[in-house]
Amino acid sequence: MSPTPLHAPRQRRRHRLAAASLILAAALTATAASATAASAATGKNVLNISMQQQENTNWCWSASGNTIASWFGYKYTQTQFCNAAFNRAQGSSCPNNQATLEDDQTAFNWMGLSAGTVTSSSISYSSVQRQIDAKQPMMARIQWSSGGGHAEVLYGYDTSKSWVYWGDPWPDDTRYNWATYDYYRSNSDFSWTHTLYGIGA
Repeated sequence: MSPTPLHAPRQRRRHRLAAASLILAAALTATAASATAASAATGKNVLNISMQQQENTNWCWSASGNTIASWFGYKYTQTQFCNAAFNRAQGSSCPNNQATLEDDQTAFNWMGLSAGTVTSSSISYSSVQRQIDAKQPMMARIQWSSGGGHAEVLYGYDTSKSWVYWGDPWPDDTRYNWATYDYYRSNSDFSWTHTLYGIGA
């Protein structure tokens, strides 16, 4: 848009400003429409979580649960989360124990956060999308092929590539990850066995 002359006649300037406003409005509308269309076309939604690293070898469940609590604005340490999960007194150390998704629910209830629903399976890709679109990251329990379980946080999807995004609290692993939904459900290293979804609803 060319600059308006400093000494333009008032009427002419008004017409030029009106015309410029119409052009700007049309451009903004087109840009917004393009952005909406692009978003719909890609079908991508990735929540901006801050994935925590677990502070003890068995605390994947505490780090993952506390990551989700933090997403909803609750500020607790992993030790506090652990004590809440086991109905222990706050202000003391918490044992380096394994836990279930139901224990995470106990901690969420303690802090006043809706604890969601546990299912002994993975959930569908469309269900993942609905949870993320509702701004509700969820917990996934995976079973290692070599034995043992692990808790992670599902926090995004990209339908153009059939991807899911997950956070891993294990210290030596990559914190933020993505792969196809089918890969995450089952691959040579692990399989997705349980889900805690609807947290904060």
